[in-house]
Amino acid sequence: MNKTKFINKLSLLSGYDIEQCSIVNDSLENHLIVGKKGQEKIINDIETRLGIDRESANKLYSISISILNEEVKDRIKHPFKKKKSE
Repeated sequence: MNKTKFINKLSLLSGYDIEQCSIVNDSLENHLIVGKKGQEKIINDIETRLGIDRESANKLYSISISILNEEVKDRIKHPFKKKKSE
């Protein structure tokens, strides 16, 4: 999944616009995703940059991680299969 498709899917699932979802994507790219400290840094960054409350930032983080997990699972199950949308 490329960046644009990730941002579009995040926008669709979260209800935030493309620009806000791009900021979330930037936060994910700028911080280590794995681990509790990385999660806290990303949530804090999203909260600060979008000016939203902690609960909303946490929800955006959770949706983002679920999208990434889904993509990884698909690649593990079918490592050589290209998706039709790519």
